[in-house]
Amino acid sequence: MTSGQASARRAVRPVGASALHLLCLVILAPVPALAQTPGPREIRIGLADAVPAARISAAAPFVLRAGELTIETTDALISPETGAGESVLALGSFAGEARARQVAEAFREERPDGPGVRVRRDPETGRYLAVLSTGSGAGAASLRDAGFPEAGTFRIPAPRGEALVVRPFGGSPIRFAAGVSLTADPPASGFLEWEGSPYRGSFTVFRSGEGVTVVNRTNLEEYLFGVVPRELPPDLFPEIEALKAQALAARTYALTPRDAYLRRGYDLCAGPACQVYGGVAAEHPLSTAAIRETAGEAIFHDGQLIDALYTASCGGYTENAENVFSNPTPYLVARACIREGGGVRLEGAPADGPLDAALVRLTGAPISGWNGAGLSGPATREDAASVVSAAVRWLGLRSCDPGGTSGGALSLGAFGRLVEEIRCREPGVPALGPGPDGGELAREGEPALGRLLAEGLLDPSERGLDPARSVSRREVIRVAASLLRRDGALFRRGQIREVAVLDGWVRITLEEDAGGIARDEPPLIRLESRGGAFLFREIRPTRTPGRDDPPPLAVPTGVLRLRVGDFVRYHAAAGPAADEPVPFDLLVLEDLGDAEDRFSRQSSWFVPKNNTDLSAAVNEVKSIGRIVALEPLEFGASGRIVRLEIVGTAGSLELRGLRIRRLLGLAENLFRAEPRRGEDGEVTEWWFSGRGWGHGLGLCQAGAYGMAAAGADYREILAHYYPGTEIRPGP
Repeated sequence: MTSGQASARRAVRPVGASALHLLCLVILAPVPALAQTPGPREIRIGLADAVPAARISAAAPFVLRAGELTIETTDALISPETGAGESVLALGSFAGEARARQVAEAFREERPDGPGVRVRRDPETGRYLAVLSTGSGAGAASLRDAGFPEAGTFRIPAPRGEALVVRPFGGSPIRFAAGVSLTADPPASGFLEWEGSPYRGSFTVFRSGEGVTVVNRTNLEEYLFGVVPRELPPDLFPEIEALKAQALAARTYALTPRDAYLRRGYDLCAGPACQVYGGVAAEHPLSTAAIRETAGEAIFHDGQLIDALYTASCGGYTENAENVFSNPTPYLVARACIREGGGVRLEGAPADGPLDAALVRLTGAPISGWNGAGLSGPATREDAASVVSAAVRWLGLRSCDPGGTSGGALSLGAFGRLVEEIRCREPGVPALGPGPDGGELAREGEPALGRLLAEGLLDPSERGLDPARSVSRREVIRVAASLLRRDGALFRRGQIREVAVLDGWVRITLEEDAGGIARDEPPLIRLESRGGAFLFREIRPTRTPGRDDPPPLAVPTGVLRLRVGDFVRYHAAAGPAADEPVPFDLLVLEDLGDAEDRFSRQSSWFVPKNNTDLSAAVNEVKSIGRIVALEPLEFGASGRIVRLEIVGTAGSLELRGLRIRRLLGLAENLFRAEPRRGEDGEVTEWWFSGRGWGHGLGLCQAGAYGMAAAGADYREILAHYYPGTEIRPGP
């Protein structure tokens, strides 16, 4: 039989009595101990689920089996049995899906207000059609005249019944009754191809819903050949120890199939919802070597295979499992994306609000409970007077009693006048610095508000500059904190030269930042803490195009790991002493500039989003009107937003964990959001800048590469990202 021909035949081979006797002897014979080693483990990967049709091919003839019936061919299109179907207007019929989508996208660009277009597949021919929505009003001739020469009316058959139809190359269609599964065995040399892509092993095809499901059955280790290079591309991350770590994570993940896929007839899917599997085309010599050198090894915790989750880039820190999903997991915990050596653990008091609030607390201002959604609430005149007065007095400046501190919500204009009164200034006297907004406010009769803006104490980007609107508690705190930051002694900065634990105290020796002044002997400051200080980890978002670097986001944390070379900012109640360490009550660890995942292009990102589109997406979940604020309510150990309140003009919606980034359409929960406003003060756009890519749990793939490049082996990498686990042969 030559290539390009097909045949169907009955393949029945009788088994004689002597053959049966020999078979029994083989079964009953004792098996030597060495022969009991388990053979290669098979795994079933769902390549396609309920698709209209599937094409299987090979460079050489292969056999397609259904029970006793076999078909030999080089190409077969498998689809449900079809009926008459429907006639559709399409921009063309194309051999490949990519070309159909390209034409559909060109039509959308040319006619953004035109009819909808989507790609559909003809189950009888396997071709792809770019189909226009019904009632579009367009005709095939007008479409051809408009630059779509392949446009026309086509018939798309509809599935009928539960039977399968195989259309072998060069042969007639063959119908198989409901419930039949087809198995394609690879040729003697070479691989089977599904939709033109080669895979190791065999294929099984069966009816599923209105279409067919295609399952690739292959050896687990050979499956990994097509997974590891897709999950951690060796061309971008050429470190074999990182690839070994990825191989163990992928193997362990594959050994724990999910019930949702088992019910569909396979163990794992082939996409990012499981592990990305690219078959033979994805294979790479370096990752293949890593898989072979760790063959059979898996990761265990307490005698059980772990749920080996991994993330593309963790943005400098992984997260605790309960802050992303729902349940805590002992080996999926927050880990700095940096090698463990040379660090000292520092525990502190949990700050219940932002860094600005922690600064204001140093003054003794009564702001208990000002956190989360409470910060967005309106501030009263009494609230504002107590906070600003405390900050002015703490700075040792003259403070005046504003009087009349009772009343309800405070307007922004009234807040500006209140701040001037507390600072013992005449609120009606214009005293403006640079900046057009300050001048405009002065001309509008709000010189006090203009002064706050000109001095840089008020940030207009969050809620606009309408003097009649209410001022929030967050804005009150920001103004007070901005006043405090003007004191050069409030925050000092230095680089850690020594850090140790002595008699229960964490002692830090810093080389103080000289602010660019050259000195022969850099000043050394000694700090100490027994715990109780407010601790923050600073996250520096990615640069926004066309702007200066955005300000860092400092998130509260109960624990920091300090290493020699880290930069910190701190506040100590007493001045530095020459010999004795000074207790500190607030410390900020600056972002991990040496994080191991910094090599990844995904380690930081910037995404602008139109507020109208974002509001529409949120309102599909809950009707809240137009978004006016995004308020973090809780941060995780890594600084990721664990709970977020989306505040709208007609309500609010609280999100937790993965739902945050999924609904907002972001790469990670490690982000900050900056509102951009139009001339009317309304939010028109949100600028999201963040770190990391994925869910942030378990092995950081880019971090594994960074650790390997720094000399770590795969066991050290896995022990770092999955603490408390062990490596041993898999089941």
